[in-house]
Amino acid sequence: MSAPIERFLPKPVLVETLEARLGRTIPLHPNILSALKVLVVTPLIAAGLLGGVEALRSTGAVLGLFLAFGALDALDGIVARARELDTDAGRLVDRLTDLPLLAVVAYTSYSVLPPALVGAKLGLDVLSLVLFAIKRRTTENRVRTTLTDATVLAMLLLSLGRLDTLVTPELVTALLAVNVGFTAIVVLFQLGLLKKRFIADALSAANALCGVASIYFASIGRMHTSLLLLLVGAAFDGLDGAAARKWGGTRFGVYSDDIADGINYAIAPGVALAYGVTGMEGVVVGVVYSVLTISRLVFFTLNKEGSDPNYFAGVPSTIGGLVALSSLILFPESPALVGLLVGVAGVLMVSFDAAYRHLGRVAFAVSRARASVALVAAVVLIGGGALLGPRIPAAIILVGSLAYGFLPQVTRFRVLIAARRANG
Repeated sequence: MSAPIERFLPKPVLVETLEARLGRTIPLHPNILSALKVLVVTPLIAAGLLGGVEALRSTGAVLGLFLAFGALDALDGIVARARELDTDAGRLVDRLTDLPLLAVVAYTSYSVLPPALVGAKLGLDVLSLVLFAIKRRTTENRVRTTLTDATVLAMLLLSLGRLDTLVTPELVTALLAVNVGFTAIVVLFQLGLLKKRFIADALSAANALCGVASIYFASIGRMHTSLLLLLVGAAFDGLDGAAARKWGGTRFGVYSDDIADGINYAIAPGVALAYGVTGMEGVVVGVVYSVLTISRLVFFTLNKEGSDPNYFAGVPSTIGGLVALSSLILFPESPALVGLLVGVAGVLMVSFDAAYRHLGRVAFAVSRARASVALVAAVVLIGGGALLGPRIPAAIILVGSLAYGFLPQVTRFRVLIAARRANG
């Protein structure tokens, strides 16, 4: 048996229950599942990339094979844990079987991506695997796995020229850079060069880098890429808080988190508005939005002590950034509508008397129904973005953000109506 896995993000009970049932149902040994992944699925993907087999180069075939690879990758761990076959050797085999696909995809995409980044990704993954093999253990990292899967899929689609309006070299480069940065954090931790109390700061730095990249892509008109990077930065923002609660932080930690949030949620959307809305109006809207967002962040920092950690006073700045960028994607020819939506988001951010539930704190303690809704929403976002372009997920994000933003006001209005009916 292997040592217990150390996690700083707990797995939802619903997910653990489903995994246990699934693991007991599948009759195959975990190593057989890993072998299928590397001996069957990876060669089929390679045949499409390198062999020119047209039937394997279609978008449907690529996505299907990648989903099969991911399913086998997840199932070998699920079965191992359910049957108490989870060993260090088994984990090493599992990670070894991931490398051939990464190597094939890296080989076919290095000509359109920065070779240094592609080489860094390969080198860091190999180094992390070697450190794992010699017992330089680290936390089992679902975040890195998710980032790697998203990056490899993007590199695969880019190599085949599929979904080229969405999967651009700039987007894949940004994903690859974020992936390399996060993997570097993990490797430094494995080497003992990054103490646990510095992990939160490192994650805040990753959030800030996402914000800087978001600014760059907004400045060249890639609003959907800018929105994606804001979402990735938001994930790092949530993780740095979890890491700080788990392992503590440094005196600079509070400030590094605030600086990163300012870059990602205030400056990046402000720059996007300045470039996305033509003329001086765009500059004015961008500056006003950035000022309102920074004011909201300053208020949050000054009033953090003594406040309920499960609630925000005013809508969080993440929502403001999502509204700004998604409205630019949806209404590029309607600056007045963009300005109206951004103005609404700005007012909600500084409505400090309204309490908003901290969704990140309750994400791992949801009911079965809410978990199902979240899963369906994620599938719709990913599938819509892949098949129909960025407008579908942008619309869902905008509607969801506005619904969350107006929820306290709607609740308060309903309470007032109920009170009047009771008195009348």
